[in-house]
Amino acid sequence: MNPVAWDKQAEPVTVDPNEILTVQQAARVLQVSYSHMLRLIRGDVTGMPPVHHVRAGRSVRVRRGALAQWITAAEHRCGSSPAQ
Repeated sequence: MNPVAWDKQAEPVTVDPNEILTVQQAARVLQVSYSHMLRLIRGDVTGMPPVHHVRAGRSVRVRRGALAQWITAAEHRCGSSPAQ
């Protein structure tokens, strides 16, 4: 084991629902590919609601809180509930 790794303290993780994410960052949050994230944003995935986003010219951005709301909406649409 690398002794230096033990000396580092984990940085606190703060989740800000107003954080603005790129498409690539949003895809990492959902653990999907970049191209699938674009399809989700466009509403091209059957049975899934579109992900709310903002366009600034050709740039697309997604609020972290919008992803959480999208997950909840997708769970209700699919009839599943969060794991307890």
